Amino acid sequence: MHFHAEHALFFEQQQPLWRSTLCLGLTIGVLVLNAGSGSWRVSLGCAFVAAVLLVSAYLHGQRRIAPALTWTVALIATALLGGALLSSGPTRVLEVTARVGCGVLWVLWLGTQVDWASLRRVLLTLRVPDGVVSTVDHAIMNGVLTHQEWGRRRDAARLRLGHSSLSPKVWACLLGEGALSSVQRLEAIEESGVIRSSRVTDLGVDDAVKLDMVDIERDGTVVLEKVSLRIESGEWLLLCGPSGAGKSSLLRLLAGLDTPAQGELSRFGCEIRTGTTLAERIDGRVGLLSQNPEHHFIASTVAEDIAWGLLRRGVDAEEARHRSLEMASSLGIKHLMERPCHALSFGEQRRAALAGLLVLEPSLLLLDEPTSGLDPVAADELRNLVGQVVHRTGAACVWATHDLQTVPAQASRVVLLRDGGVVFDGPSAEGLNRSWLVRAGLARAETEGAAC
Repeated sequence: MHFHAEHALFFEQQQPLWRSTLCLGLTIGVLVLNAGSGSWRVSLGCAFVAAVLLVSAYLHGQRRIAPALTWTVALIATALLGGALLSSGPTRVLEVTARVGCGVLWVLWLGTQVDWASLRRVLLTLRVPDGVVSTVDHAIMNGVLTHQEWGRRRDAARLRLGHSSLSPKVWACLLGEGALSSVQRLEAIEESGVIRSSRVTDLGVDDAVKLDMVDIERDGTVVLEKVSLRIESGEWLLLCGPSGAGKSSLLRLLAGLDTPAQGELSRFGCEIRTGTTLAERIDGRVGLLSQNPEHHFIASTVAEDIAWGLLRRGVDAEEARHRSLEMASSLGIKHLMERPCHALSFGEQRRAALAGLLVLEPSLLLLDEPTSGLDPVAADELRNLVGQVVHRTGAACVWATHDLQTVPAQASRVVLLRDGGVVFDGPSAEGLNRSWLVRAGLARAETEGAAC
């Protein structure tokens, strides 16, 4: 058995279900015996067996135990032993010490044999409510991501300050910023979950998306004014503009996360106006990929996360597993299915997040800077993979970017945004020439040569 290098809550290799169940059942059985035997000799014998198992695990390379688990049982053990020392004589102290030591050793040994992914499978097999398991799964995923965020901020602070020792004041800032980032990520994940779990209830009579003189506000500020667009079924639309031009805000509006401040939005024949509730705005035929793939991960492993939306939409578990595997294969991440989402590279995270959307076969796919942070080869592969899936499903695709080197060839139409409005809406061959790109703030007037 190998432990994942980044976090001991997850192993590199998936453990057989029978082994995880056996280890869990054995530990529970011993803990029950330890609590109910009434004999310190029985507790001491069980503790000795656990110690032997721990040594054996160590010799076989199973050396990492989740720090949170270790500190938790250590604190509990200290409290119990302290209470025994203050309340009774030597016999009572020996009895409590044997029982606590037995419990601690067996729980620590279990931590070397069963990771969260294995325990999750056991709990689901035992018919523990899926909502309970999913809540714990989500909490663990967010906890690990928050831990990573704190680590990145700590390393950045050390580099900026020039030494490894950080003052309490700096640590307070790092922890506060990391906690705020965690809350913001939870909000984004909740929005992603609402979109991915929404079922298609009304097919409507019109596949097009239409905006008529729409104003878009974010935090009380108008970011886009009098936007009029029409997106046809199966169309590839390239949405370009400098940072802050309103691309993400427009995608959020199209996804139904926000309402227009003014004007009318019609999507699949359904009208969305100011005051329309979130439940009325969200449509299962829409998929939105945000700039940060971590904002999409709800389950802890790739396989569980890709299937999450299908299961919430009522798809049979076996069919969801089969469709998830097919989608992972088409995106080249089949070998990552059992990996924890937090342990993937940025490019792998991007593909995993995209797989969780494409497996739902949306009619309108909204991609916000999908190649941001990817190297040229990975960006080209992602463009091709998205093109294949969209061609197969016939979805409309809105590809938002400010990087003209990653423009997909399938995009026959481009919309250029700048200064709160649409600068150009027309054929890509015309909109991507130098004169229009200069007006959109995507090229310098004095630069010679083609822009992309």
